[in-house]
Amino acid sequence: MNFWKRLPSGLTALLGAVLAAGVLWVFRVEPPPPPLSLSQYVSGVYQRQTQPGEAQIRLNTGQTVTAVTYAEAQPTPGQAVVLNQIDGQYILEGPRRFPLLGALLGLTLLVALAVTGVQGLRAVLGSALTLAALWLILLPLLLGGAPVLGLLPALGGVLALSVYFVHGWNRKSHAALLALLLCVTLGAGLLNLLVGAASLTGLSDAGATVAQASYGVSATGLYVVGVLLTSLGAMNDVAITQTSAVETLAQTRAAQAGPPLSRRALFRQAMRVGRDHAAGMVNVLMLLYAGGSLPLLLLMRASSGTPLWVQVNSEGLFTELAALLLALVSMLLVVPVSTALAAIQHFPSTPRSPDST
Repeated sequence: MNFWKRLPSGLTALLGAVLAAGVLWVFRVEPPPPPLSLSQYVSGVYQRQTQPGEAQIRLNTGQTVTAVTYAEAQPTPGQAVVLNQIDGQYILEGPRRFPLLGALLGLTLLVALAVTGVQGLRAVLGSALTLAALWLILLPLLLGGAPVLGLLPALGGVLALSVYFVHGWNRKSHAALLALLLCVTLGAGLLNLLVGAASLTGLSDAGATVAQASYGVSATGLYVVGVLLTSLGAMNDVAITQTSAVETLAQTRAAQAGPPLSRRALFRQAMRVGRDHAAGMVNVLMLLYAGGSLPLLLLMRASSGTPLWVQVNSEGLFTELAALLLALVSMLLVVPVSTALAAIQHFPSTPRSPDST
């Protein structure tokens, strides 16, 4: 332990990320074998358009080929592109965009370090580890046909990795994680009830339709897991804020050399912060879902011939609105649950104080 304490906090975060990545790799789940592919992807440089629907491309190997251009984005001469080769024919997929993500990631790290210091670095690394856990564990389980309730332990592991890596192994993290697990389990149960009561198929989403047809993945399972993951961001933020508020209130009281606050007093004072925070997060979630459903809302607004209740009754819009409302319920429940757990875990033997009345 003394060795770790002597290391710079930034280096500790990096070493912790490497260790966590190694653990994820050891416990990774192998997905089912993919269908046989008859195509391969190659890179090249766009030269010029030879005729409508065709373009000249110089491959990275130096070979110049003619490619069919179905891509919506028209590359400019000299721009790197991606091609799909099928039976000797090349099809232009579009510009080579993914290197730009490296630049955006670098900018994100710089801003995180400048604004929040090492804590921001830990947050970015924690997000990367969360994505790695989804890729290596949760998604292969979905491809393997695991039921939604069977995915809850894996989802709990992803939550634990995120919370403990960013916020450390302490009572605050314990209380936040327990609150998240309780509310996520409740949210999963409510979502499963909703899927049955509303006879949802999950096939209103094109990606879910392809996944079910190609890999046998349950479209409704994808819907439930997707809603839980979307709401977890707001839930995690609220849970950590509330447990931090309880910790700060207790430490401030101790620094003032006053009598310790009781659990009830801690809960009531921290809930003042939680109510304001939760009210703001309601608007955040509302805008998040509205932005994701903007094309659907636009078509809904333009379709004046269809009654509003009929549009809301359609599975595509119903699932979006139901996801928003259930995410709000789960996020709001995290506020009192995390606050109560933090008050109990931080001070299990705190005597009652006059402030508790």
